[in-house]
Amino acid sequence: MNSNVNNVSPVQNNQQNDGITLGDILRVLRKNWILIAIITAVIFVAGVVYTFGIVKPTYKATATVKVEVPLTTENSADVSNSLNASLRYVQSVADAVKLPTIAKKVVEANPDINISAENLINETSTSYSSNTVFVKITVTDRNGENAKILANSLATEISKYSKDSTDESVKAEEKFICSIVVLDQADGFTYAAPNKKLYLIVAFLGGLVISLVVVFIKEFASTKFQTPEDVKALGLPVLNTLIDDKSKDNKDSDSLIEPSVKNFEPYNRLISNIKFSNVDNPYRVVMFTSSIMNELKTTVCSNYAFTLAHNEKKVIIVDLDTRKPRIHKTFGVEKEKGIVEYLAGNITKDELIKSTKEGVDIITVGKDVSNPVTLLESQKLADLIKELKEEYDFIAIDTPPLTACNDAAIISKLVDGVVFNVAINQGKKKEIKSSLEQLKDANANVIGINITKANIKDRGGYYYYYYYEYGDKK
Repeated sequence: MNSNVNNVSPVQNNQQNDGITLGDILRVLRKNWILIAIITAVIFVAGVVYTFGIVKPTYKATATVKVEVPLTTENSADVSNSLNASLRYVQSVADAVKLPTIAKKVVEANPDINISAENLINETSTSYSSNTVFVKITVTDRNGENAKILANSLATEISKYSKDSTDESVKAEEKFICSIVVLDQADGFTYAAPNKKLYLIVAFLGGLVISLVVVFIKEFASTKFQTPEDVKALGLPVLNTLIDDKSKDNKDSDSLIEPSVKNFEPYNRLISNIKFSNVDNPYRVVMFTSSIMNELKTTVCSNYAFTLAHNEKKVIIVDLDTRKPRIHKTFGVEKEKGIVEYLAGNITKDELIKSTKEGVDIITVGKDVSNPVTLLESQKLADLIKELKEEYDFIAIDTPPLTACNDAAIISKLVDGVVFNVAINQGKKKEIKSSLEQLKDANANVIGINITKANIKDRGGYYYYYYYEYGDKK
């Protein structure tokens, strides 16, 4: 019955190329742009608050001294020697400004300013050019007036070490052999820090980088498919996507939808997409499976058949989930006198098929069996499916999840096509890919993926419907 076995091949290609592509990155950015914007905005706002509300501004003031070795004569050679000597002393004077001795004297001369000599040294900087004799003394402080006073005081104090200084507080042997003159005193102060523009740029870029890191960790480190868009990475057609109604029970429901145009619509879409997957050779025997439990395969199988019956098609469900059968509960029929008894020759085909008020005929599992593989591989089961295909328009087959056992892979040989359920944030990617590989190894014809339990916010271009609006039909 497997007229087409190529549908699974994209999974193989996907597994051979699991690296992150540019397309993956763009998809993640497009999907998470709101989260990226929120994280970036939050961090940027935090940066604004820090820049303008928390960090204290500092101010700076600058005084300038001139370093000069006096001329002995006015001939050109002496002028040149004097300039060279002056330049040599510039660095020495600049270094001396930050000596602890100088700083201590300045602190003692300004008792109203609460600063230690060590802090004054740390807040003082000197600058000079290699071809000038000027030393600029800059002091930063949170108080602009204090910065101005300290800069001028340092300039005055270092000038006392001039060769021609008459200040008796400095010993003669401590003085430089050059002249140090206060050229310009600080008459004001300017804003020093923080660099608000730079802080804001860093806050924005930092927020953007952090948001991207968070998003990529969230997406690429996740072991589960988080959105319907993620499922497309499996490389198989998405037949339908069903919304998870959080207000209802999230278990694999054993109830049917209440008949209505709204409730039948998602399954009509599933039926149409299965039909359009192979118009020339329609899939009449369709198997429903998944990788793990609670991915709604039984729910989808039951309502798929129910919708077909509502559309006046003759349809039968064969429950081959011998591990955990539930079709009999869904349609309210007895479990006994099922496929197990039929294959054992204990009941006839007429006794096997059960009718329901929903218009769907049912073949239940029957009694428990210790070795279902023998049952599933029997020629009598294959012959039964062929006979049913002659009598019914459509046959829906429910099977166990593939991680529980290999039953579904065995059953796939008896059907026209397989609908594989993937529930969002349920099975692990590795489990789902492994299950699809099992089907591929069995030469199964996977028609496509039916996504369940999707978030209503993740619309992503798909059609989504509520599937938990069930009646109580136990």
